[in-house]
Amino acid sequence: MSSWKDLYSEVKKRKMEALDKKEVVNAVEKHGKILAVKGRYEKPEKVVDHMYAAKHETIKPRDILKYNINDYDVVLIGCPGDEIPHSAFPKISEYVNLHGGWIMTTDWAIKHIIEVIFPGFIRWNGDKTADAVVSCQILEPNHPFLEGVLTEIQQDKWHAKTTTTTKKSEFRWWLENRSFPIQVLNPTAVKVLIDSWEIKKKWGESPVLCYFDYGKTGGRIIHLISHTHLQKGGQKGKYASALIMTNILDEKVSRKMGLSKKPAPGYVSNWEETPSQSYADPNTPWQSQDDQSQFVTPSISESGLTGTAQIIEVDVNSTNFSYASKCTYCSYDFADYSGKIYKCKACGTHYHENCLNIQINEGICKNCGKILLW
Repeated sequence: MSSWKDLYSEVKKRKMEALDKKEVVNAVEKHGKILAVKGRYEKPEKVVDHMYAAKHETIKPRDILKYNINDYDVVLIGCPGDEIPHSAFPKISEYVNLHGGWIMTTDWAIKHIIEVIFPGFIRWNGDKTADAVVSCQILEPNHPFLEGVLTEIQQDKWHAKTTTTTKKSEFRWWLENRSFPIQVLNPTAVKVLIDSWEIKKKWGESPVLCYFDYGKTGGRIIHLISHTHLQKGGQKGKYASALIMTNILDEKVSRKMGLSKKPAPGYVSNWEETPSQSYADPNTPWQSQDDQSQFVTPSISESGLTGTAQIIEVDVNSTNFSYASKCTYCSYDFADYSGKIYKCKACGTHYHENCLNIQINEGICKNCGKILLW
């Protein structure tokens, strides 16, 4: 079995020789920077250390406070993400929203990072997968993140090593025990690139890899179920993962450097493309019109809205306030927090200032459901 080092070396070689991406690869080697944040269940250094880039670094969760993440093109936050201090959340939000940074998250980080800092796009559907290896379908083979993946995995060298139940245009993805299925909340904004009918059938949702844009400076959030190192996914799955990881950094650097990328002549023409599935399409076999009700904002009668509630700044010196109380949005207390604290006048629930700004985008108090007003 090839090592990750061997796989990433092969990916680089194939991109330069067969995919006509020599200019992009050289640019990433000179200018590309990726920062990975370890998670208890994600060991990103296994792959990040072997990516061609000017700088690739892996740090512990708490160390993100002392790093200037704005210097990096892509920041990978490994599962579960719950060890990243709450005080770093505004820093992460600003990196994407104001500086156009790209965040990539894996598995449980959908709950601990995306739902908290970038809510309203995707969320964990509440189910947990078994330890399983599932086949995956590529929905958007022409997308820059997937450039070359379909034709590469269709090579005989990879097809010969996969199972008889996996088509030549598919690859297998490892779901660790209790991986979190991805539910799309905003089908207009979220782009699903890779699906799995097996995950949909067994655990209710099909996305494997998806992303959405955030802010007005080119920021982007990319999320995948399970982990980047895919130990049980087989060589074909690992090779696909390596292509995707490098493609993401390629695309970010290409945009930053103003590079144009064109596939090698005739390369795209032999793709066995599968039809693109849209989450907003009621005619897809796995998404009925009724199912889409879970993706839209509920009506007033359904959501239980009963009126409005004023937002009030909390007097932290008051005997009625305790720093041990928890923010209703992120569930963290206020012990290490020095910013402003607010509460919903209707129910008295507290918010960190940044959490409140995020919750206001939802329009209602997370606790009582009343419309929040300043």
